[in-house]
Amino acid sequence: MRASAPGKAFLFGEHAVVYGRHALVTAINLRCYVDVSKGSSIRITSPLGTTSLDFEVHPYVSFAIKRFSEIEKINGVNVKIESEIPVASGLGSSAAVTVATLAALDAEFEAGLDKEDVFELARKVELDVQGVGSGTDPFVSTFGGAWQIPERKPISLDMEFLVVDTGEKSITSEMVGGVAERRKVMPEVYEKIFDAIDVVSIEAIKNVSNQENYPELFRINQALLKAIGVSSRKIEELIEKLDEFGIAAKLTGAGGGGCVIGIGQEDKLMNAAQKFGGMIVRAEKEGVRVEQ
Repeated sequence: MRASAPGKAFLFGEHAVVYGRHALVTAINLRCYVDVSKGSSIRITSPLGTTSLDFEVHPYVSFAIKRFSEIEKINGVNVKIESEIPVASGLGSSAAVTVATLAALDAEFEAGLDKEDVFELARKVELDVQGVGSGTDPFVSTFGGAWQIPERKPISLDMEFLVVDTGEKSITSEMVGGVAERRKVMPEVYEKIFDAIDVVSIEAIKNVSNQENYPELFRINQALLKAIGVSSRKIEELIEKLDEFGIAAKLTGAGGGGCVIGIGQEDKLMNAAQKFGGMIVRAEKEGVRVEQ
C-alpha cells in the first residue's frame, strides 16, 4: 500500500510554540510518498540508503515501525520512501515521512487507525527522536490545511510563497535543544522574546485575510529568531539578497540552516525563484492520504 503526507511551513511562531505561544503554520503542496508491503524481514529503502531498523540512518521510519508494532504485530515489512520535500530543510520532511509511513502500515496491515490515531503515534515518534517538540509538524502533516497553534483552530489561508534552500542542514533536535539550554541560562530574557514572537503571530492570524503587514511581520519574526540563536550567516545573507528583489523572508522551521520562505508580488517571487534556485509553493488543504 502507498500513502503520502504533506510537508509544512511555519509562517510565524516557530520555537516559541514549543513554550505555549501562538504560531501560524500550514501544510504545503510538497509530499512524501511511502510504499509498504509485507515481507520476511524489515527493509527500509530511501535516498539515504537501504537498512533494516536503523535509528541513526532512518530514525523516524524505524520508530514509526516500532510504535505501530505495539498495535499490530509485524514479522517483516518492506518500506520504500520517495519525497518531494528536501531533507533537513525546515519543511517538515521528518513528520511527513513518519505520518505517511504510519498510514501506509495501517493500510497494509488493516489496523483500522483513523487520522487521530495516526497523529498520536506520529507525536510519540517525534518525542522518541527529538525528546521534545510541540507536535505541530505531525499534526499539520496528518490533517493538512492551515492552523492557529496551540488551539489547533483551522485558518482559511490561500497564498503562495517562495522557498529557497540555504544548502545547510536544519537538525530539529539540535536546534530545539540549543534553545532550551540557552533559555535555562537566561529564562526571563527568553520568555520575553517568546512573548514578542507571540504578539507577532497573533497579529498575523488576526490579519490573515489582509496580509499587507505580513512583510514587516516576517522581518520582525526573523529578528526575534536570530536573537534566540537559530539563524545562521547563510540564512541572513540569503534574506538580505531576497530583500533586494523585493521579497520579505524569514527562516522556517527549526533554523540553523534549511529553507527560508519569502513573500512578495508574484512576478518578484518568480524572478527570485529563478535567481536563487527556489520554488513557489502553496498552502495545501489535504493531509495524509492513501494513494489509489
